[in-house]
Amino acid sequence: MGIFDSIKNFFSGGKSSPLIEVYLEDEKCGKQMKLIFRKSYDIQKVYEEERQAAYEINKVAVCDNCYNKIDLQIEFDKNYNKITENVEKGKIISEEEYESNK
Repeated sequence: MGIFDSIKNFFSGGKSSPLIEVYLEDEKCGKQMKLIFRKSYDIQKVYEEERQAAYEINKVAVCDNCYNKIDLQIEFDKNYNKITENVEKGKIISEEEYESNK
């Protein structure tokens, strides 16, 4: 991205959001939840050079319905594109699936 693209994105509001939304479904009770992560705070930078990822999320989400703990690990490249995802005791669902079951 050149200097003019940076200036253009600054004044136009840019296209990238400072947030990453993840939608989960608890495997125990089926409750669906929306998690919101801030790129500047909630996502960790990866400093290990041998890894492909530039950023990662390692979180435990607790279902407020059955108190099941869902382990979430997601790796991103430098442009915050998802590389890998791993979820234990739940699964990642799409935004459309989450919205249709509200």
